[in-house]
Amino acid sequence: MKFSFLSVTIAASIGIGLGFGVIQAKDRISDFLNRPRFAVVNLNSVVKANEVRVISQGKRGEEIMAEAEHFAKRLKEELALIENECDCVLLVSSAVISNAKLPDYTAHLTAKLGLSSEQQSNQLREIEARLNNGVKR
Repeated sequence: MKFSFLSVTIAASIGIGLGFGVIQAKDRISDFLNRPRFAVVNLNSVVKANEVRVISQGKRGEEIMAEAEHFAKRLKEELALIENECDCVLLVSSAVISNAKLPDYTAHLTAKLGLSSEQQSNQLREIEARLNNGVKR
């Protein structure tokens, strides 16, 4: 009798432990499957925004090359940070052929790079004013 009671107690404890383990595993798997694993970034618009910034600053020749190298390095770093933040794979939006609604991190990226749409508007006005005045830098 003592042996059977002990066996039943051990079996019940193992069963309860396994039950809780299955519930926790199910929640973890559900969280993993429900999180977005892919997101997009419109790199064309980010690069164009940077071009507007460089032009508005009146940079030329070697300055432009140095700025391009700096921007490429910073862009790579910021993209890696965003991937870590979202725990997803970033895709170039123009390369995605799907009707799926993927999260878009373009605005987040442009903000991190200091290329907001308001700044772009101001920079475009500066460029337009210089062109209209015939001022060269």
